[in-house]
Amino acid sequence: MTFHARTFCVRSREAIANGYALAAVTGADWLRRAASQVFVTGSFWAGAVAMAAAVATLKIVRRDDVPTRLGQLGQTLRDGLETRSHQFGLSIRQSGPVQMLTLLFEGDPDYRKGSAFCSAMLARGVYFHPKHNMFLCAAHTEADIAVALEAAEHGFATVAAL
Repeated sequence: MTFHARTFCVRSREAIANGYALAAVTGADWLRRAASQVFVTGSFWAGAVAMAAAVATLKIVRRDDVPTRLGQLGQTLRDGLETRSHQFGLSIRQSGPVQMLTLLFEGDPDYRKGSAFCSAMLARGVYFHPKHNMFLCAAHTEADIAVALEAAEHGFATVAAL
């Protein structure tokens, strides 16, 4: 889902350092000892730029309470899609956390409805994926969600006409 120059699709390694190559390993405390016995290396092992980007990103995430904001935006998007789909007599399924929406149409095993919906939205400048989850990011605003929901009306109208 892309709105103007912003993207909903952010992979975890990119999110940690705002686009720079960086990965994180997490797990239970009891696994630390075993993990410390394993030698790991990589191409960017000592990459200071990615680490600096990660520190700056985490400061912004904390300062702006990004998880809470994305939860609110995601819920607004999910609620708006549900309401609009019902207005056109369509049954959709939404799954995943609200920040990582997956939207599928009932009775659409070949994704024909999903593809038509996404094509209609793309014609209005909003990119949704017809069969994969999509990600909100800190750059998204309430205005972006409003644009997406307006485009969704056209998408649902297109699917209803099939």
